[in-house]
Amino acid sequence: MKRSARVGVPQYSYRHTNIQEKQIYRRLTIIGGLTLVLLLIIWLWGLTFIRIIGGLGTKPTQDDSSQNNISLPLQKPTLSDLPEFTNQDKITISGTANAEANIALTVNGIQVSKTVADASGFFSFADISLKDGLNIIKVTASNKAGESQEEKALVTLDKQPPNLVVSTPSDGQTFPKDTKVVTIKGTSESDATVFVNSMQTILDQNGGFTYSLDVSAGETKIEVKATDKAGNNKVINLKVVVES
Repeated sequence: MKRSARVGVPQYSYRHTNIQEKQIYRRLTIIGGLTLVLLLIIWLWGLTFIRIIGGLGTKPTQDDSSQNNISLPLQKPTLSDLPEFTNQDKITISGTANAEANIALTVNGIQVSKTVADASGFFSFADISLKDGLNIIKVTASNKAGESQEEKALVTLDKQPPNLVVSTPSDGQTFPKDTKVVTIKGTSESDATVFVNSMQTILDQNGGFTYSLDVSAGETKIEVKATDKAGNNKVINLKVVVES
């Protein structure tokens, strides 16, 4: 007797399901194999392979290739820590400009040295000789395009000590025993700095100064020192005596 098929259930469903499972297993096997090969390549080649893959996805553009050729506008050079007055015959002149700019140094109208700024724009000239009095310093920066920018500065070489006169008291002067304060008076250059026993005094417009110094019985030493803008010094030492 023939067994009738179940109504509503296709006879090929089992076979069809089996085929689908085989296809899925096959795909998983292929994906797993490719993954294993890729991991093996990365392990053998390392970063080189990753860079190759990354390079395939990027294309150099005209903007990218031209960025390295862009040059910044030539800036005016700057001078750093250059003194207005000095008592040194030779000084160092340094500053900043565009990176790798050509730098020329001129002193009193004569070009004395050349250099090239480093990658950060820094340049320096060591042991530059000065003449007595006013010196005109000029630094010129230029580039390959023929552009140039310059900066100037004035440096005065002064090796003479400042004028200094103590008018009162006189050296060795004696004061009565009840004296508590001695007044020191004198003159110096109006732009100098004057110290009495290391204490700064105030100068008037003519360079005059007055300082009250506390004293006691016996001998008191006094040092008056004047320093000008170039760093030159003049010192006067004296003493006073208060009777005991």
